[in-house]
Amino acid sequence: MDRMIGKHKLQKIIILCIGCLFLSIFVMKSTTSAGTGYPYYIKVNKQQNCVTIYEKDKAGKYTIPVKAMTCSTGPDTPLGTYNTLIKYRWKLLMGDVWGQYSTRIVDGILFHSVWYYEMDETTLSANQYNKLGSFASHGCIRLTVADAKWIYDNCSVGTTVKIYNGKDPGPLGKPETIKIPVGTGWDPTDPSKNNPYKDKTPTLKGVTGKTIAWGTKTNLLTGVKAVSTTGTDITSQIKVAGKIDVYKAGKYRIKYTVADALGRTAQKTVTYTVNECKEKPRFEGVTDRSIGPDTVVDRKYALKGVSIYLVTKKLSADQIKVKITQKTEDTYIIDYSVKAENNLTGKAKAVLYVDRTPPVIEGTYFREITQKQLKAGENEIKKLALRDIEVKDDYSKLSPDDIKVTVKAKEDYAYLVTYEVKDNAGNITSETVQFTYFKGIRIDGVANHYNIPEGTVISEEYVKQGIDAINSDNEVCTDLVAVKISSLDNKVYKITYSITDEDGKELSIVSYFTVNGEPGPERDTAETGEEKEALQTE
Repeated sequence: MDRMIGKHKLQKIIILCIGCLFLSIFVMKSTTSAGTGYPYYIKVNKQQNCVTIYEKDKAGKYTIPVKAMTCSTGPDTPLGTYNTLIKYRWKLLMGDVWGQYSTRIVDGILFHSVWYYEMDETTLSANQYNKLGSFASHGCIRLTVADAKWIYDNCSVGTTVKIYNGKDPGPLGKPETIKIPVGTGWDPTDPSKNNPYKDKTPTLKGVTGKTIAWGTKTNLLTGVKAVSTTGTDITSQIKVAGKIDVYKAGKYRIKYTVADALGRTAQKTVTYTVNECKEKPRFEGVTDRSIGPDTVVDRKYALKGVSIYLVTKKLSADQIKVKITQKTEDTYIIDYSVKAENNLTGKAKAVLYVDRTPPVIEGTYFREITQKQLKAGENEIKKLALRDIEVKDDYSKLSPDDIKVTVKAKEDYAYLVTYEVKDNAGNITSETVQFTYFKGIRIDGVANHYNIPEGTVISEEYVKQGIDAINSDNEVCTDLVAVKISSLDNKVYKITYSITDEDGKELSIVSYFTVNGEPGPERDTAETGEEKEALQTE
């Protein structure tokens, strides 16, 4: 089309436009309901910038949605119900620009294509075109060329148009907007035979067949991209048909498809190959460890915490063969084996050691505390109790953090502090000491004693060895210390040392003497029944 319009021809166009305007004003009318003699009824959701076309149902009412269009309205787009007045193949618009396939709705409000700088299909404003779907016009309803032409071709003059606001775009939804590169002069929907987009389609890039190792997780979209007919990125709209089982060797057909806003598609099918697995299955969680003397070593115990993998595929524990051999009274050998689907065998071995010895807590002792520490409360006593404390075990790696410390106030001058720790085999050591505040008089040398030789007579004379009592004048008054000895089994003895201070208040400290015993379970066993109850009520 010649882009240069002669002066005489332009005058004719202007006169024609003025004539059409008067004609439209003459025939213009507003209605409150759809004209029933027309095949279509048009509803424009101004708020959502979406047009929906309806046709009649069997009852003759416009209830069947047949087409949706994305549009651009503007602040002057009027609300209401109108009948179309006249059509224009090309229409000169406000601002000396042109629109294709225009249909007048009311006054100066029309359906028309996005505007052109000239009456020429190659002069489209790409910037305005990319605003479709949002408020962008002065008041007219902008459409793609294809949509404007559809109304121009199918909706005769007199067709009812309702313009309203609503949160729902319409029953068919709002179509995707089409984007074009800046500087593009063509609407890609224009049916012109000269349209450079006429025979173009979307493009898939990076779609190739691949060979992957067995068990390797694969993202079928890695490296794959897609561009629309107009050259915009539509990678997010790629759809993949077909699946790959990375744990099964073989060939897999994968189909890639993408569609753009023009409804044009591209597709490509490739083959992925999964190679055979050449790795042996591997065990996780098979380690040497210690167990308690009462542990039942069977298949169930042997498989506790054990997993088997073929590359990244976790195999069923039912496939694992377990052989348990007791080498000595305190040693077990466990042999594990499994044959995987690739006919390769994985093996592992673990040694179990029977741990009969409880942990040892070092640094626990009876302490004299200040009045300030006495009043600080149980939490501060817990912190004090863990100073310079260590724990050791034959097999388990333990630290002071593994020790449970409980603190219980004893009357108003002391705290009973109990340390308890358990090793991985379940052996428990529990020890109780006393933190005492002495007002004017104190008892020194009180401690728990273990491994006392069998046959030792636990007498007052014996348990007072190393014990000293000091009064406020720093004088020794050990002879004032009273001793109470009690035992349930003649192995663990509870020794209570008591003395009366200057105010006549009796102070006491409790310790334990164990004959042929080890610290830990034996100590814990002694604190049962009446003895344990006595300790708790101290």
